[in-house]
Order: sequence, then structure tokens, then C-alpha cells
Amino acid sequence: MISSLNGSWQFQADPNSELSVNKVRESFLFGQLTGAMPVPSNWHNNGLPDFSGTVWFCTRFHQILSSFSLLEFKGVDYFADVWLNGEYLGHHEGYFQPFTFRIPDFLYLQAEHDLIIKVTSPKEEAGPVWPWKKTLIKGIFGHHDCRPGANSPEFGQDMNTGGIWNSVSLHTGLPLWIERMAVSSELNTEHTSAVINVQVYYQNGFTLPKSVFFNLALTHPNGSVTHEKVQVQLNPGQGSFCYTFFLKKPKLWHSWDTGSQPLYTAAITCDLCGETRVTFGIKTVSTDDKKQFFLNGKRLFLRGTNVIPDQLLSTLSNERLEAMISLMVEANINIVRVHAHVNRPEFYKTCDQKGLLVWQDFPLQWTYSDAPEFISNAVSQIKDMVRLLKNHASIAFWCCHNEPGEQIKTVDPFLVRAVLSEDSTRIVRMASNYEEHPYDGWYWGNPEHYAGTPMGPMVTEFGAQALPEPDSLSKFIPANKLWPPDWATWEYHDFQYDQTFNIAGIEKGKSINQFAANSQKYQSKVLETATEWYRRKRFNSITGVFQFMFQDCWPSITWSIVDYYGKRKSGFYSLKKAFEPVHCSVFLRQTSYLPAARLNLEIWLINDLWKDAGAVTVTVSVGKSEVGKLGPFSLSADSLIHIPFEDIKFFITENLMNEQRLIVTLAGEKGILSEFRSEIKIGEKV
Repeated sequence: MISSLNGSWQFQADPNSELSVNKVRESFLFGQLTGAMPVPSNWHNNGLPDFSGTVWFCTRFHQILSSFSLLEFKGVDYFADVWLNGEYLGHHEGYFQPFTFRIPDFLYLQAEHDLIIKVTSPKEEAGPVWPWKKTLIKGIFGHHDCRPGANSPEFGQDMNTGGIWNSVSLHTGLPLWIERMAVSSELNTEHTSAVINVQVYYQNGFTLPKSVFFNLALTHPNGSVTHEKVQVQLNPGQGSFCYTFFLKKPKLWHSWDTGSQPLYTAAITCDLCGETRVTFGIKTVSTDDKKQFFLNGKRLFLRGTNVIPDQLLSTLSNERLEAMISLMVEANINIVRVHAHVNRPEFYKTCDQKGLLVWQDFPLQWTYSDAPEFISNAVSQIKDMVRLLKNHASIAFWCCHNEPGEQIKTVDPFLVRAVLSEDSTRIVRMASNYEEHPYDGWYWGNPEHYAGTPMGPMVTEFGAQALPEPDSLSKFIPANKLWPPDWATWEYHDFQYDQTFNIAGIEKGKSINQFAANSQKYQSKVLETATEWYRRKRFNSITGVFQFMFQDCWPSITWSIVDYYGKRKSGFYSLKKAFEPVHCSVFLRQTSYLPAARLNLEIWLINDLWKDAGAVTVTVSVGKSEVGKLGPFSLSADSLIHIPFEDIKFFITENLMNEQRLIVTLAGEKGILSEFRSEIKIGEKV
């Protein structure tokens, strides 16, 4: 039986971690704790804004326990110490992992219970530890330029993410508990059969080895069920065993742009443990020596983004996650990089269902301690991450560290080996480091530099900041600080002044409306220029690109193309257009012309899909006049056709003057596949 312990808990803030459990318990039992907080939640949203340190959480429950009972915690940030009826159950470190404690046998006769959890989420000491010698494995939740205060020494650890952010439950009544099931699949070369291995991890209250009969069931995507019955000898305490299914003609999981997303369910049942189920997909992923990505044996160009869905995990509802992932698919994104953190399990479940591939980062952001004890802790926690997420069909990459600098040599090799010991079926990246993060047009240079397609073959970050719309800005910046801008307030919300004005050269204008429009226009230009050039080099030096980043994780001004409130910026539409799976990419080498001049442009026809686009034609129009047609071309699956300037001998109609719309249309048998539009200027003098 599983009983939820969620609800309103009493709490006591302890900034300097000075209180003892006996003192807290006495105050709780005598009704002297006056604070109440919902569990699950992050304490920042529930009475303790920007609090760092220790908070004691206390609750009572009525339950006659069995001789084998467990307390399960789905997520506590960051250190947790747990007492039941004054008895210490144990300690846990880490924000994303579920963990359990067995309740001692001598407590099972009691019916009234008090549960106390000491949760500590401290600030790290600025200077000696934070930001470059960190020890807390929290990734972007502890240090990042998209969080409150950005990476400011003074404010960069604001909005502490501490709390019991996920559910707490009691397991009692049955002597055996299935802790988790780990599924791996092995496909034959032709993908006509598969071996499905299910590793079952258990805990029990047995005093002697026990022979147990299990009913096994594999539910296929079409609803049919394969049943098996096995007898397993279980040792007392903790252990594991494996069982195997053999499949003929397995249904393979694909990204949304390459196929369907069939999911299987493995279930195990017995009288001693009830039923446990896990959903998974069958696929293969790999890269070759050119860093080309292959899904189920076929090459796929990666059209990606980075995401941090929210600074506080407890606030992420299923509806919000589904809306965010639906927007990614709308933007023609086929892979998302979960940037330097582990998110809620529901995020990955939705990606499984919607066919969005996942690049999963471990929560290491910039640099950390080099001490052996830190590396040991990181090895342990990265194994926890893989165990937690490995059943998800959407996971394609594991990445050990974001922008580690030289720690790619000292820390990250240990992490790679740890990941491979848990999962050798995914692609394992040591890091996403600076040399594959071009920020031309924002931190240096200008957008035109992307013509050189820098930092390939797999570009894992690129982009520029843009302001949200004024109505969104007004929700988190007070009117007297919004216009004229109070730059200190803006900087706290992640705005970068120097890059905006001195590198990007964005005009502030005379109003917040003008400033927002100018800012979004510039971001759109950067994203359009970069993405178009990278796609023109698909599999000719570029194998995938990941825009930075998709949506704001708190009310802020960042590189996002969707603001915190879900409103799209102009850059969203630029990326959506440039990421079309079947796409007509046009480089307009000249924008001003004399009447009757020859158009100066190049065209690339791109098909990322695994199916032929068939016979296609390209039509070029200026104003209302069609000036020429190219083709037909056979645009096959996974292909690119380059039409150079020399082959486009089209001229502007003599009587056209002033601003005119240039339209390049790619059409197939069933209609328009992609369309490029731009303004050109026609005059007597150019």
C-alpha cells in the first residue's frame, strides 16, 4: 500500500543550521511551530524567498506499519536528514534523485508517527568556493547567467532552489518492494528482432532467502500482451534479477519528423509486491567519426535548442511542460538539450510521447572543485541520473559537463566511464565546451561571421539576447525602472548592457516598445543568419545545431525565443522557418538593383526527411511578376541541392521601381513546400 504524505507541513527556518532535532521535535510536538508550507514545493515560493540554509519540515501521520515499511522521497534539494519518531533514518545529498529509507522494525507497532526532515540548501562561500570551485552538484540551479542575478558575485545565488520539491510517500503492507526496473534493448543488424532485458531492483523484509513467482507482461504498442511466469530466488535485503523478452519485428521509436513513437510497457506482478510498470521505446542511436548522428541506422540532421524549463521544479505542471514541448515541435526542433540540469520525470515522458529527442546534460555548469571527494560524489550522482532516466525512449545523448574548460581533462573522464558503466546504448559526450559555442554577433564579431559556419561539426550553443514584449516586461520590472531603464534592475534580470549596445549595436529608441522591437529584430537576424548558413552545410562540415535558448526559466531578459509567460518572440518564427525539414534557403547576395538588372542570389534546397520530396520546382518572383523558374529537381530523402549564382539567370522586370517583394517558392506535386520572402530596392541609382 502506498500512502501520500503530501500536504501542509510545519516548518522552522534555521539559517545557520544551529538547531538540534530534539529541540525542533519538542517545539513541533507541543505546537510551537507556527509556519506551514505545502509539500511538495520550493520554499522560495512559500514564505522563504531567497532563503539559503536549513529548513526543518515536520508532519504527523496515523498508520499501523508493517514489519517492512519504507519512506520514499521523489525529490529534495539539496541535503536531507530524516527522523521518524525521533529515530534517525539517514542522509541524502543531491537535488534530482528519488531515495528511500527503511523504517526500523521496532517502530512498526506504533500508530501515531512524527516525521522530521532537515533540508539544507546553502549558499556556497563566495570567493574561495563559488563560483569556480563549487562543490554542490546543482548545475544551472546554482550558477548560470540565466538565473536571478546572473553570475554576479553578489546576487548570483539568489532564488535558492531548496525544498521538498517532489512527493513524499509511505510504502507499507507488503514485504517486497520493486525499487526500479531498468530496460535495455538489443536490435539485430536488420532491425527485424530485438532482445529486451529488464533488470529488476528490489528491497524486502525477508530474514531468509525466498523463492518467489513473478508474472511478467510486455504490452505492445498495438495493445497485445505477452505473458511469462518466472520463479526467482530472492536474497534478504536488497538485490536484483534480470528477465528477457524476445521480439520479432519490433516497432521502433522515432523522432516526430522521421516516424511514429510506439511505446512498450513492461510490468512485473506478484502477491508480495503488487504491480510495477515501466514504459520504454526501442531504438538505436550512434555517431560516426564525422559526428554525423544516426537514428535507427539512418542519418539525421539535428535541429536543436537548449532549455531550462523553470528555475523552480515544483512549479512545473504537466500542462506547462506539454505546452513548452509542443512549441518546440511547432518550431521544427527535433532535439532538445536539457541544459546543465536534470528536470522532472514528466518532462522526459512528454518528450517520449511527442517524439522529441533529448540531449541530457549532467548538472555541472562551469568549474568545480578538483578534490577527489568531489569527483567521487559526481561519479555517484551521474550514475543516479542515468539510472533515473535511461528507460526514456527520447534520450539520445548523455553529456557530462557544460563549459568545463580545463576540467574536461581532470574531472570529466571519470564521469564518462561512470555513464558507460550504466548505459552503453546512448551517445556519451565528455562535455559541451566553449569551442562549439559560437556567439558571433553577441559576445564578439557580427552575424555575418556565420557564413564561415564556425565551431562545427556539432554546434551546441549559439544565439543572442532579445527583450520580451513590453507587456511581459511590465510584469516583473516596475514602471519607474522599466522606462527609462534602471540598468541595475535590468542586469539583475540577466540583461547584458555591453553586448546589447557595444557589440550588437541595438538602438534603444525613444520608448520601451521601440527598444523591444529593435532587440527582437536583431535576435531574429542572428538566428536566421546563423541557422541558414549552418543548414546549407548539412553533412558538409555541420551535423547539427542547438540554438540557445528556448524559454526563460524565470521572469527575465535572456537568449530565449519564448518568454517566461509563454509568449513567442520574433526569433521563434525565424528559427521555425530556418528549421523547416524541407526548406528553401536563399542567400541574397545583393539587395539593391537597377531596373532590369540580373538578380544576385544563391539557393539551397534541403530535405532532412527520410522520404523523397519528389519532383520539385523553384519559382522566383519580384513584385507581382514571375521572373523565372528552375527545375524540376528530384529532391530525394536526406539530401541537399545547391543552385549557384551562375545557374540563376533571372532579371528584374524593367518597369519595377522602389521597394519590391522578392519571393522564392519551392513547390512539389502537392503544393508549396517552402517559401522565402525578402524586400529588395530597385532604383535608377544603386
